[in-house]
Amino acid sequence: KRTKEDKLDKIARLVKSESDDIRNEIKKLEGKVDIGFTEVKRRLDVTIQPQLDDHAFRIKKLETKALS
Repeated sequence: KRTKEDKLDKIARLVKSESDDIRNEIKKLEGKVDIGFTEVKRRLDVTIQPQLDDHAFRIKKLETKALS
């Protein structure tokens, strides 16, 4: 009977260890995904912001002409 309990304890420890390893890997992946999204957002800002500024400038010019 003791060996069955020992085997079950060993299996329980292995399962816990594996689940801890999986959780750690998931946390690492989440960090990498967050870094990736941050990089994508930064690139979008760098690409889109000048275009928005240009459009705002054009709109301002049109408003100035329309109101003069």
